[in-house]
Amino acid sequence: MNGEKVSMWFLATVSLVLWLVVIFMPLLVLFGEVIFSAEKIELGERFFGLMFRSFALAAVIAAVSVLLGYVPGRLLGTSRKGKDLLLLLLLMPLVLPRYVLYYAWTLLLSPTTDLGRYFSTNPELARFVGTFTSSMVLVLWYWPLAGLLIGQGWRNIDRQIWDCARLDASNFQIFKKITLPLLGRCLCLAFGVCFVLSLSEFTTFHLAGIQTIGTEMAVLYELTGSASGLIRVAWPVIIAAFVLSIVLGKSTRSWDLASAPVGAIELKSHRWRWAVLFVLTAVSLLIPIVLLIGNVTNTEAFETFFKLHTDELAWSLAIAVVAAVVSYLIAFGALLLEKVTKIGYILYIIVLTTIFLVMFVPPSLLAVSLLKIMAICNLPVFFRQSWYIVSAGHAARFTGIALILLILTRASHERHLSEMASIDGASPLKSWWYVHLPHTWRIFTGVFLLILMFSVTELSATMVLLPAGLPNFAQRLLNQMHYARDQQVIASCLILICLFFVLTAALVVIFRIIRTLHYSTLVMLCASMLVLSGCDHKSSSVTNTKVINAFGQTGRGPGEFIYPRAIDIASDGSLFIVDKTGRIQRLTADGDFLSEFQMPQVQTGKPTGLSFAPNGNLYVADTHYHRVVIFSPEGKIVGQFGKFGQDEGFFIYPTDVAFSGDGRIFVSEYGGNDRISVFSEKGDFLYCFGTPGNGQGQLSRPSALCVDRSGKRLYVADACNHRIAIYNFDGKLVKYIGSIGREPGQLRYPYDLALLPDGCIAVCEYGNNRLQLFSPDGKSLGVYGRPGRQLGELAYPWGLAIDSKGRVFIVDAGNNRIQVWKF
Repeated sequence: MNGEKVSMWFLATVSLVLWLVVIFMPLLVLFGEVIFSAEKIELGERFFGLMFRSFALAAVIAAVSVLLGYVPGRLLGTSRKGKDLLLLLLLMPLVLPRYVLYYAWTLLLSPTTDLGRYFSTNPELARFVGTFTSSMVLVLWYWPLAGLLIGQGWRNIDRQIWDCARLDASNFQIFKKITLPLLGRCLCLAFGVCFVLSLSEFTTFHLAGIQTIGTEMAVLYELTGSASGLIRVAWPVIIAAFVLSIVLGKSTRSWDLASAPVGAIELKSHRWRWAVLFVLTAVSLLIPIVLLIGNVTNTEAFETFFKLHTDELAWSLAIAVVAAVVSYLIAFGALLLEKVTKIGYILYIIVLTTIFLVMFVPPSLLAVSLLKIMAICNLPVFFRQSWYIVSAGHAARFTGIALILLILTRASHERHLSEMASIDGASPLKSWWYVHLPHTWRIFTGVFLLILMFSVTELSATMVLLPAGLPNFAQRLLNQMHYARDQQVIASCLILICLFFVLTAALVVIFRIIRTLHYSTLVMLCASMLVLSGCDHKSSSVTNTKVINAFGQTGRGPGEFIYPRAIDIASDGSLFIVDKTGRIQRLTADGDFLSEFQMPQVQTGKPTGLSFAPNGNLYVADTHYHRVVIFSPEGKIVGQFGKFGQDEGFFIYPTDVAFSGDGRIFVSEYGGNDRISVFSEKGDFLYCFGTPGNGQGQLSRPSALCVDRSGKRLYVADACNHRIAIYNFDGKLVKYIGSIGREPGQLRYPYDLALLPDGCIAVCEYGNNRLQLFSPDGKSLGVYGRPGRQLGELAYPWGLAIDSKGRVFIVDAGNNRIQVWKF
């Protein structure tokens, strides 16, 4: 018995330490800053409209989720048999992340479909459809959560009350007088959970272009870098999350075996209720998978994934396994707290409330707070730039899920098992280990896998915490969705689904072999170590980088940037730079601010290409408005050409512009056309070349162009084919430079390129976080830069430009700055 107490104390202590570091301290720092910070954020009148929209959408989503979750919840709470199957069916729709479900359904609205073309010409209707689709996707993801909570409510209804009511009352009267009053608390709790989670939703609404509190918080942090400003905007979510976490923390006491009614209701499971459950599961999971499979057109994307992106999946899995293990340790320890000390109940409530609070608050708040803790503690750079911090953020987010499901499984088994074990002299720990665990290990395994998948696909906290250059599956998947790489997105999603089923089968086999389950925790820890040891973040040989200068920082002020995306140099040597705000700044070569002007429209998206014409005008590839806008050097619009379409002379997503010198204008585009269109100086269409694909003469997101006027050659950064294509001015393919990979001479998402006076080609690689220099005949002359935040290091570089002095100006997008190098 003493040994058991020591084990319980040890587990509770480890859990408490992890809770302090991962959950309590971030919350303390976050609220401490907002209380003591004197910084003020001007929210403006727009905030109140934003808040109303956010609350209205969240309320509708939560209400519909509760309605859809009622029948499955009743099945879960009252069925006599098949409870494990029911729980698994409820958990299955949660496997795919919300943004993947949204993407699968919006494949029907792709710009290359009839519906997509129609909505592209009707922006108001397109926004409504985007709002409806994203809201329904969230409903399809949240109804299982509502069902789980409603099912627990049904378990807590006393059978005797129900049986007495059935003697004298009709079904409607029972529902009105008995069911609703007794289920009211759980129904409100289910509504509150779905409401708060919808209120802080980021990725799905972001992809749909809908502005809510969740999406605007991410934008605000990009603009200001202020945690206190972020929390001031998020106060409605914080208040709702705080109240809900207290209610949920206190209500879990009623889920325990000791407080369960003498006899829970057991009702006959009508076939139509099972049919409703299967239909909901099909619409939430099976149909999206069918849509993904049905849109597969070739196998090249799968081959590319295994060639280029396995490191991203491996690192994401490593982070996820550690996060899942930490989540389980905190959750197990939290449940032991009330058993190991007299003050355990108070501590138990505090721990549960904070765990649920972190689960409900926007993930970006927690991520920012974790970064501030590291800054306050002055931890070494190698630790602040490691993947451990990402695992900590994920563990904090998903501990609440592990805790709820552990409580539900603990409360879902017959009381007589615990009573019989107690009569035989078994302690609570032995009772759980020898009596309850053999009945619940499948659920534990399923919950572990669920947290694993949540972590692999988590985005909101990952985007804040992820070190520069660390491969990440979810971040790349979101980028591919943004850039309309349908086949690559579909391949990634299907591989993710297959991985889930493979992991499920593997763990089931392992646990069936280890029948005694004495080593189940050890197996999980060993799996974690195997995954970690299998991850090797390789780097190729890098040429020493000569850094001349760097300028810019995060912000919207003069000389500040919010994710700069393109650059070009005017004839007077000044720099023109556009960022994600749609603002084009003019700076000196030393980074001093001169002037700025704004794109005419930015709501749908921002430009990706800037190019100066021989006459001095600036041509901007206004990507998401399907046109090229022409500015004078002073920033006045002097012309434009192009509109949405797939016919000749039309654009889907133009990316860059180049000039032959003899009057021809080349425009690259992607999104379904993936071609180079050629126009006259007046904007009249002449001809085009290139088709979508990865074969000879085909293109896949041509992202940048540059011209060798003396050699009459057009160089194309064929980004998603990972090569540089060289054409003559008539569109005849001359040759390719580079191939897919990370080694010298290989490329990974080349986003921009520029020619040096001697004919060498400088290529900016977004995927490899580096520059690479090629000779005119295509031989690699050197690799410059590596992932990171320091000078000479890059984070997702988008562009480059070279002046007459040989200085290379690099758009270091992820670091919100411009670096100046010399080869």
